[in-house]
Amino acid sequence: MNFAYYYAKRITFKQQRSVSALVVKLAVISIAICIAVMEISLSVVQGFETKIQDKVVGFGSHVQIGNYFSMDEEEIPIPIDTSFMEQVKSLKEVVSISPYVLKWSILSTPDYKGGVVMKGVDSTFDWRFFESCLVKGRLPDFYQENASLEVMISKIQARLLALDTGQTARAYFFEDPLRMRRVQIVGIYETGMEEFDNNLVLCDLRMLQKIRRWKDDEVTGFEINLKSLEKLDITADSINQMSINYAVYPITRLYPEIFEWLHLQHQNVDFIVLLMIIVAVINMTSVILILIIERTHDIGILKALGLKNYRIQLMFMWNAFFLILVGVAIGNLLGLGLLYLQDEFGLLQVDQENYFIRTVPVAWVWSKFISVNLLVVGVCTLFTLLPALVTARISPMRAIRFR
Repeated sequence: MNFAYYYAKRITFKQQRSVSALVVKLAVISIAICIAVMEISLSVVQGFETKIQDKVVGFGSHVQIGNYFSMDEEEIPIPIDTSFMEQVKSLKEVVSISPYVLKWSILSTPDYKGGVVMKGVDSTFDWRFFESCLVKGRLPDFYQENASLEVMISKIQARLLALDTGQTARAYFFEDPLRMRRVQIVGIYETGMEEFDNNLVLCDLRMLQKIRRWKDDEVTGFEINLKSLEKLDITADSINQMSINYAVYPITRLYPEIFEWLHLQHQNVDFIVLLMIIVAVINMTSVILILIIERTHDIGILKALGLKNYRIQLMFMWNAFFLILVGVAIGNLLGLGLLYLQDEFGLLQVDQENYFIRTVPVAWVWSKFISVNLLVVGVCTLFTLLPALVTARISPMRAIRFR
């Protein structure tokens, strides 16, 4: 029995014949490519989703609170309730809460006129997103005593209106009578989200309150920023219970088409992962079958020497397991290496008008990387059992004669 085991070990790791060696190399390469493709797909899709979500949230915050009749022509303001704001701030997931006022307007220059949405904010507004998108100038200063006429426009608006930082434009507001303010451009931003960049102008909340003839404590609503989107619905429900007189809108309800579109991207990744696993399984089972056929003579000798069927099957499965690990290791080096290069140098660029981003994003989703590695190793090893079972049906007498 010991001699049979020694012989089995020797033929398992001896140099492969030219045909089987080529097949083994191709199988290892295919597993490496499968791992790399899965990791790159998971990383890029997650990175893309995160980038788009950050941009949408940057424009509209995680949760908005407004009046139930805010869409009517006669918009009804809601009062700034300090106790309510403090109550919201006390929630674990809440980072900040700030009031805002919205008003349609027309920005006018001698060369162009365009409709925009003026969004009035105050000193409590979270500027981190727009600071990251600032391409020229500075952020507006709303810490002054009186209402500021400084505004921040998008790069698209600046191009259409032929405006630059330091210049002024007329802003017309449809009130009775028609009102006009000469606003000063102090900053220009660019996010790549054309739907928002075409329309949104940031201005002082107090200016819009005066235009609307609202009191100092009357606003369109509140914006609430959370730590993340993970507990958005739970936090929105909690806020809704605090503010039964107001409407609470999670960002996923305000822009459902964007979030549904992002969700569809994950379905594509799931299909890619499934396809890559099928390819890896087919390649490994094919390799084991070829190795069994090529070593039928040796299998017959092993059986004649008294080696049990399950020991022969384990021998081929361990061989396959080793090849799978080699392929997975190479795949990780390839996939993670390419992701690092993209993350560090931004080599791949896309059309920002169609994809809302300029550079292909990378997300280091280590939990998913580990999962696909374990999945490939586990599934491929399990399926190698099927061709290994073929060895049980090999007759020693016929196998010894087989060449």
